[in-house]
Amino acid sequence: MNRVYSKELVQAWKKALIDTYGFEEYMDFLIQPTITGSKYLTYLPMLNYTDRTSDQVSDLLELAKDQNYQIRTLNPTYKEFKELDTVTLRILLKTYDEEELIKSYRKLAQRSIKKDRKNNKIEIKIDHDLNLFYEMISAMYKDHGTPIFPKQFIINLHKYLDNKIHFYSFVEDSEVLGSYMVFIDNKILTFQLGGILNKFKKRHNGYYFQHKIIVDIISKYDIDIVDFGRSGYNSGTYFFKTRFGAEPVKIDILTNHQKNVYKSYKLAAEIWKKLPKPLTDLIGPKLTKYLVDL
Repeated sequence: MNRVYSKELVQAWKKALIDTYGFEEYMDFLIQPTITGSKYLTYLPMLNYTDRTSDQVSDLLELAKDQNYQIRTLNPTYKEFKELDTVTLRILLKTYDEEELIKSYRKLAQRSIKKDRKNNKIEIKIDHDLNLFYEMISAMYKDHGTPIFPKQFIINLHKYLDNKIHFYSFVEDSEVLGSYMVFIDNKILTFQLGGILNKFKKRHNGYYFQHKIIVDIISKYDIDIVDFGRSGYNSGTYFFKTRFGAEPVKIDILTNHQKNVYKSYKLAAEIWKKLPKPLTDLIGPKLTKYLVDL
């Protein structure tokens, strides 16, 4: 479970960020401005971790000393988890058989998936409409109190990752219930972003949706690890992901200004949720250029 992303993935991600925001490069870092006018050396914005584990960053720390920096790495040796530690959640695939895969999930996930399998009205659309996908993700980000990146970032990721990135939407009676963006790298399937729209959350379709994505991807790619993405340890999303049998792996966010991302942005998220959506749609994509912690 200590596998990280490839250098090729990191380079493609950097290109998408540079094309979207106009960031400059310094050695392996991107130079990211902040709202206050300061600058950070970042490795790497909007990617949960990179191509390095925490014992492989001494050269980056040396390059960044005496400057503001943020470096995201995987720390697979960390075991003393505490409340709201930043983690990613992973399962090591032991079968490609769908029924055996379902059996490996916890009971709640199994029941939910079996229920939704009987609903013949749910339709899966893959790589169908990036404009619609962005509209759905924008609504989800607003519900969570998070500014949304520009649509051009999605377009650039699609350009540079090519057949490694996929966009899924789940539709019932012409209405989108939820959408997800995933990518494949180094035999890892990563759920990078997405979810269910707030008005449908009580239906608890998330287990079925993510399961169907896993099944579709493993039918097309050689995958060893499913990575469900970043969560705060013991948060609501953390427990959701553990019901697939996922286990936490620590993400180290190395910076010269140590802070807990989840605690730091709690108040800001509540304020953002209350702002009118036309306003957040206007300023959010511009604001994200300056948010180091996204």
